[in-house]
Amino acid sequence: MNTFQKLLFPIVVVFMVIVGFLYSYIPQIIAANTVRQAVASSEHTVTQFKILRDVYSKTVLSEILAHTTLSVGTDVQQDNGVIPLPATLVQEISRRLHDKGTQIRLYSPHPFPNRKDRQLDEFGTTAWEALSKDPTSTYFKEYHSAGKSYIRVAVSDVLSNQTCVNCHNQITVPTGTQWKIGDLRGILEVKTDITQPIQNGIVISRHIIFALLVGLLSITLTLLITYRAAVQKRLTACITAMDKIANSDGICRDKLPEAGNDDIGHLSQTFNKMSSRLNASLQSLKQERTLLDNKVKTRTRELEVATQHANNANKAKSQFLAVMSHELRTPLNGMLGMAQIMSTSQQSEQQPEQQRQLNILLESGQHLLSLLNDILDFSKIEQNKLELEIHTFQLADLIEPIEATYKPICHKKNLAFDLNTTLPLTTMLRSDKSRIRQVIYNILSNAVKFTESGGIDLSIHTEKCGSCSESLLVVTISDSGIGIRKERLKHIFEPFTQAESSTTRCYGGTGLGLAIVKQLTGLMSGSARVESTLGKGTTFTVSMRVDIIDSQRNEQAESLTDSTPASEPLPEKLKVLIVEDNKINAMVAQSFCQRLGYRVTIAKDGSQAIDTLRQEHFDLILMDNHMPTMDGLTATKIIRQQLKLDTIIFACTADILKKNQNEFLDAGADTILSKPILDVKFRETLRQFSRQFKEQLNQQTVACSTATELISYRKLIEQCDGNERKVLQLLQHFITSMSCEYESLPLYYRSDSYQQLALSANNIRQIATDYRLASLKAMATYIVAVANTGNPPKLEVIRDLSRLMKKNIEQASYYLHKPERKSGVSTSYNKLQQSN
Repeated sequence: MNTFQKLLFPIVVVFMVIVGFLYSYIPQIIAANTVRQAVASSEHTVTQFKILRDVYSKTVLSEILAHTTLSVGTDVQQDNGVIPLPATLVQEISRRLHDKGTQIRLYSPHPFPNRKDRQLDEFGTTAWEALSKDPTSTYFKEYHSAGKSYIRVAVSDVLSNQTCVNCHNQITVPTGTQWKIGDLRGILEVKTDITQPIQNGIVISRHIIFALLVGLLSITLTLLITYRAAVQKRLTACITAMDKIANSDGICRDKLPEAGNDDIGHLSQTFNKMSSRLNASLQSLKQERTLLDNKVKTRTRELEVATQHANNANKAKSQFLAVMSHELRTPLNGMLGMAQIMSTSQQSEQQPEQQRQLNILLESGQHLLSLLNDILDFSKIEQNKLELEIHTFQLADLIEPIEATYKPICHKKNLAFDLNTTLPLTTMLRSDKSRIRQVIYNILSNAVKFTESGGIDLSIHTEKCGSCSESLLVVTISDSGIGIRKERLKHIFEPFTQAESSTTRCYGGTGLGLAIVKQLTGLMSGSARVESTLGKGTTFTVSMRVDIIDSQRNEQAESLTDSTPASEPLPEKLKVLIVEDNKINAMVAQSFCQRLGYRVTIAKDGSQAIDTLRQEHFDLILMDNHMPTMDGLTATKIIRQQLKLDTIIFACTADILKKNQNEFLDAGADTILSKPILDVKFRETLRQFSRQFKEQLNQQTVACSTATELISYRKLIEQCDGNERKVLQLLQHFITSMSCEYESLPLYYRSDSYQQLALSANNIRQIATDYRLASLKAMATYIVAVANTGNPPKLEVIRDLSRLMKKNIEQASYYLHKPERKSGVSTSYNKLQQSN
């Protein structure tokens, strides 16, 4: 809506208000004016009549009475010798003017005897009262009757000369003789018909209103047209130009006409100046933006290149660390493993010097492993890839290994080692136990290293965390060692930093231990601080957030910890498959297992392990990752997905990347054993899976005690005297006949068709007899015997038989479709026959 349209509505409203006002008010003004004119005219008429009466009384009447015999009376129409009284004259004149619309009356509350029957009406009575009070005033009133309007005007009639006084005093009844000049004798009333003047006034008022309306309308239209022509077009031009500037992304060249010296002309001039300056600013801004865009693009390309270089460097660093870890851990595994074997085997026969040398070898290997772990942990922290492993544990599980480790070490150096805690050892905590222990180990390691006399105090307590519902585990470690200079304290937690430059030469170390402490405590929402006095000792205080389990949860946790690995015995008589391409590592793992009385089979790669697992059953698989032909990850997937084996798998890998370890676990490995494998860690892991080993052995026990062997390609080739073609025919027949019974057996069992079930089991027994599968034969015989009595066999036996049938079908299918891998068996058989 433009300004013209906005102005039009109020103009119309004002116009209508004016019209209504004029239409209602002007007729009232005209009517009032007509009444005033009628009153004035009536007063004038009365005055004329008074003058006429006075002249008549003083001059005419006195002359006539003096020179003639005529008499004065009221009955002038009946008696020719009577001339009218002044009042009678007035009545006669009024009678004759009545036809002209004007009526004049003269009356009084004291009438002459011939008029005594006349009575005053309401107007006359009211007029007499008003004029009696003020004879000089005029009393009037307007009347409406039969569609006409009248006005009655009453004026006082006083005795103005002596002649009139004498005349009235002569008539004693009923007027009396007390009259004198100036007395109010009567009322002279003029009644005028004002209907036509009012109607004429209304007509005139309408003409006046119409003329005013036409004039106002003409003025309004003239103003609007002038506004539209002289103002609105120019304002519209201004608005259009402003819209173009507002909606334009660039420079606007439009100019407004600057004609005229009015406000709009000044506005146009100001707008043009503003537009010129704005265009100049936009031009400058555009140039600056172009320069800025070019700079941003250049910097962005540089940043992308730098980011790419940084990512490549970070990737190369991670790859280097992974390769370095793998390459270092592999020989370190052999070194530490053989040292452990030598240290524990025939210990009584070793010379003290040899034992000391082995201990030095073990300590050096452990130190090298510690340095390697520090470097890798610090690298993970730098990349924000270190993740906490939260679980529930007893405080004793945290404290006892620390005390068992460092008390003997301190004793060897003649140092006192005091461990104090305000918490019960049975307190259940929830946090990352291994990282808490790593923090304490790192600080204790430095304390032992830099303390030559005195002792080390370890204190553990908890504090309430102010910003959370959990608690802070506060660990304080004090020593009486060499201390740290004050100016070096603020740098003590920085990586590759030590208290003095000579510290590395004297004591060794990488300077990463305390940096890792700082990062780990921060990762666990805690803090680390240090206080030290040079030559007197150092105190480290670290805090880490933990969740203290309440009493109810404590009881549940204790019930769980009753079956912790430490309380579980080592599993016995396990059959272990070691999958390792490195001979030294395989020898170390074999020695660890054989010392526990386990039977060991070694496979050099994943493919060989799969072939072995198709032939034999194992209780445990130690699976390496990086191997030729087939790696451990692929082999693990085949074991779980194709062979459908539930055998426990320990993934033994030198990979330190969490991603690679998770891939191993996702493939089906039960746990990860990081190289180098320590004998203690291996035994601890075996205890963790003690129950699983027991359950596995229970699952292997079927209704009969015979072994659950699988169909053997080697036995078939021997039966067929090395005829591989005949072996393949037997395998095909086995698959066809056994698959049919494998599908039918569960159907008969679920439908309670025991007779059909007995027939199917009998067929299975016959097939098992032909192919020398004792387990299948034994279970089938049991089912035939029970089903023939009309009773259902045990469901466990049905399930075990179906599972064993499926494995034999899969084994036969493998032999049938992979004959090229088994040709070596036939060749070996032929060589054996030739040698015989």
